[in-house]
Amino acid sequence: SLPITDVPTKYVVFKPWEQLTEQDNPELIVFFANADQLSALAVMADFNRGTNQSVTAPFGGACQSILFGYAEAKKENPRGVIGFFDISQRPIVDREILTFTVPFKMFREMDANVEGSFLETHAWQKLQERQ
Repeated sequence: SLPITDVPTKYVVFKPWEQLTEQDNPELIVFFANADQLSALAVMADFNRGTNQSVTAPFGGACQSILFGYAEAKKENPRGVIGFFDISQRPIVDREILTFTVPFKMFREMDANVEGSFLETHAWQKLQERQ
């Protein structure tokens, strides 16, 4: 079942990363990713944890899957959430795109692990060439 989320603000704002200001306090980061990018995000989610349990893919209608990200944000060890599986909404995005939502604290953890990771290897560069 979908998690119930009480939002303590009047509005929920979605904006591109490059439009964030220092006054913004993002709770979640939502990536729209193709299969190669999604693979990298899933690996980065578990890169420093080594649990093989750092990503989940529950079904939720359209952007309801973002609610799972809010639920994960409340956990000590949140997981990334793969989403946008709703067949009725799939036509509004490119066919190879899914979402990957992470709580901001998990995003910061992933970002801190980029240096020295597979993202600096020939294998990743080869995948980048086909983007």
